[in-house]
Amino acid sequence: MARLKNTKTQAWIVTLLLAVFMVINFMDKAILGIVAVPLMTDLGLSPAEFGMIASSFFLLFSISAIGFGFVADRVSSKKLLLVCAGIWGVAQFPLAFVASVPLLYFSRILLGAGEGPAYPLALHACYKWFPNDKRNLPSAVIFQGVTAGLLISGPLLTFVVVKWSWHAAFFVLGVASLVWMLLWAYFGAEGKVADNGAEREKGDESRLPYWLLITDRTFLANMLMYWTTYWIFSVMFTWVPSYMNNVMHYDATEAGWMFMVFTAFNIPIVLGGSWVSQKLMKRGLASRYARGGLTSCLVLVGGALILSAVYLVEQPLLKLILLAIGCNLPQISFVLSSTIVAEIMPGAQRSSMMSINSALATTGGLVAPALMGAFIQGAATPGLGYDQGFMVAGLLCVATSLIGFVFVNPEASKRRFIRLVEMRRSQSASSSARVMVIR
Repeated sequence: MARLKNTKTQAWIVTLLLAVFMVINFMDKAILGIVAVPLMTDLGLSPAEFGMIASSFFLLFSISAIGFGFVADRVSSKKLLLVCAGIWGVAQFPLAFVASVPLLYFSRILLGAGEGPAYPLALHACYKWFPNDKRNLPSAVIFQGVTAGLLISGPLLTFVVVKWSWHAAFFVLGVASLVWMLLWAYFGAEGKVADNGAEREKGDESRLPYWLLITDRTFLANMLMYWTTYWIFSVMFTWVPSYMNNVMHYDATEAGWMFMVFTAFNIPIVLGGSWVSQKLMKRGLASRYARGGLTSCLVLVGGALILSAVYLVEQPLLKLILLAIGCNLPQISFVLSSTIVAEIMPGAQRSSMMSINSALATTGGLVAPALMGAFIQGAATPGLGYDQGFMVAGLLCVATSLIGFVFVNPEASKRRFIRLVEMRRSQSASSSARVMVIR
């Protein structure tokens, strides 16, 4: 693949491989929720203990994302993505043969270390093939790998569990990682597109202090909406399958299919929202509205629907539909949050800042599953415990969306960073000139 010309076809082949990468990534995440009932029975786990195991996945998730992000500014994305997929396989295979609580903790923590960098690295690799004004759609395609992973994980992994055992499901995912590594080793390649569509120059190393980048109001407000989305998302893939089983009273196979339907709402929301955002930008609408405003709006509506499902609806199926739409609407931030960060950051620091954005946002996943488990165990009934968890998610959506409406302004942040870069270059040139005069 590396021997071929830098063509649009090659860019989309790489994008599709990255989407498959995300399919496996999110099947890895979803498996714990899918095998929750038999696993908790076999190992004698309470809801609170299971919630702690689920949250342990995020112990190294953020740290690893940041570490890989800084390395990715200097090392090929192709190599780093191979390393990530290799870690996934190593983490999953032991559970295919034996099971214990310590091994489960070890497996989830190691898997989190391998998956923390996955999404920002995939987007970073993709953005090397597409300029800023054409990134929404390929970003959405890669994110559909997330959706596809959750969609097929329900029926596919449930089938494997029912036909063989929950151990076999971990084996299937380990093999999937190895197969993807072979495909990526052969077909993967590095793009060379900069933000203006031209090829990147090796000398383009303009950098700013990271504290300036992290404390930018657009970055922080954008990250908070992403953080809320990840809070909801981690609850989805950890607890929604058992919610369908224990509260909605679907059997294992039915719950697998219903989980697929639950996540399927994501497809038109993310693809449609990304397409609308890109069209609006092509027509000249500012990114503040086409990306930031659209994200804030969908997060707000999602929160309102979740709260409506908790407080206003008692009919089970309608409640499940409102929860599905409400939990999926904020997921537009998985695409647009990263494009906003890539838009405003200096090119030499794009990968590290995308990883920092992802790392900070995914700390929501460190808290949410454990908190939901505590709610369920402490409530009078499991249903009331789930409702408490969903209520918190809805309130977070409302609060962070309002922050997003007020503070997300990519154009203003980008102008500020460009001005600071030019000032630093000017100061550097002046210093060099003084040195030459002295000599």
